[in-house]
Amino acid sequence: MSGRPQRADARRNRQRILEAAFEAFAADGRLAPLDEIARRAGVGAGTVYRHFPTKEALFQAVVTDRIERIVDEAQALVRSEEPGEAFYGFLMWVVERAMFNHALCDALAADLRTLDAHDLDEQFASALDELLRRAQAAGEVRPDVDVHDVRTLMVGAMLMERRQRPEGGPGRMTALTCDALRPVTKGDETVPVERNERRCEVCGKPLTSAPTGRPARFCGTACRQKAHRRRKTA
Repeated sequence: MSGRPQRADARRNRQRILEAAFEAFAADGRLAPLDEIARRAGVGAGTVYRHFPTKEALFQAVVTDRIERIVDEAQALVRSEEPGEAFYGFLMWVVERAMFNHALCDALAADLRTLDAHDLDEQFASALDELLRRAQAAGEVRPDVDVHDVRTLMVGAMLMERRQRPEGGPGRMTALTCDALRPVTKGDETVPVERNERRCEVCGKPLTSAPTGRPARFCGTACRQKAHRRRKTA
């Protein structure tokens, strides 16, 4: 019987440490010192080290818990009857919760497989990919986007929201990001789109962006000469 209160105290201390670490890492990322985390939790540094031998172990425990919640949300939305609403709603939900949380933002920007041994990266990518493919099948997301594009845009939206939120309205940067993912429409018809590529004015082949000077108009000498002959004829 005498051991039970100690185990309960240990569990309470661990939970307090995790909550304090979440706040500290959210504000300062991995730079948050363990002494500050112990102070926030109301425990000694030795208590923190007994539960988490290194700051990296504590960081992983905190972020893993939050990422698991994000994965659970994505997996739940996969069954939604409104694929487009589920996809865009999930993006906005993640950005809103992670944009001012340096720990979550850093973790989502990196490879989640470095955080734990529970295949979180694969689970997150799989759930997000399922949301994306269902939204594309419903015609709500442009067809030339893949899950890697979405993850990159999601992290970019977090950073932009963090920077623009004082001046812009809530979610404006995320809304613009979502607009970039929507298919282009012309009247009632959905128009297939490419990735903002410039194309040759003669044959329509994609053009390589020029690092300097004017943007290219033709894919090569042959098309340039054809265009010249057409202008002369006209």
